Amino acid sequence: MLLLLPVWCNAQDSTRYPINEMKGIRIGVDVSKPVLYLMYNRERMGFEATADVHIKGNIFATAEAGWLSVNLDKPDFHYRENGLYGKLGVDYNQLKSRRPYNNDIVYTGVRYGFSTFIQQGEGIHIPGHYWPDATNQLIPKNTLNAHWVELLLGVKAEVLRNLYLGMTFRFKFMLVAPKDKYCTPYQIPGYGSGYERYALGINYYLSYNFHF
Repeated sequence: MLLLLPVWCNAQDSTRYPINEMKGIRIGVDVSKPVLYLMYNRERMGFEATADVHIKGNIFATAEAGWLSVNLDKPDFHYRENGLYGKLGVDYNQLKSRRPYNNDIVYTGVRYGFSTFIQQGEGIHIPGHYWPDATNQLIPKNTLNAHWVELLLGVKAEVLRNLYLGMTFRFKFMLVAPKDKYCTPYQIPGYGSGYERYALGINYYLSYNFHF
């Protein structure tokens, strides 16, 4: 967070310079996903990559893609989920450059997200109160799809030449939810909980600008 403060502090400088046009393509990865897996949650493992290019003025075209694997091994059930997701959208830089060669951006954006994934469960034990317990029940393997929209606020700060740190705050709302008559998905890759119509998210990125 401290490394991103200069982006906000530049707004206090009253001297304006022309907005710089980013050359090439900026490619990054979400560093929060492997960190969370190693330090906190071994049940979910994922990866996300992002790329953006400057179109004109303050507009950037953006694409994001990733995968998610879920493995819940509990005494009463074993649940597995694997899937891919993609996001397409645009960002608008709200920061007017106030110093020469400033490539930092503070932006708002919109994304269309889509996901396809497989879920299945086995060894499910359902206790019965008025009848015998149901054991070794199955959730049949099923391929599901989801579509949603995201609104986001983000920042990308150039900490070294062509090297950026960034973060985004996202508000997501489901357009087409996945449907399985046996089980609501535990997680929707790229979106979040399968039980929620709306979701919030935060990402931390490390990116590099490759020049053409």
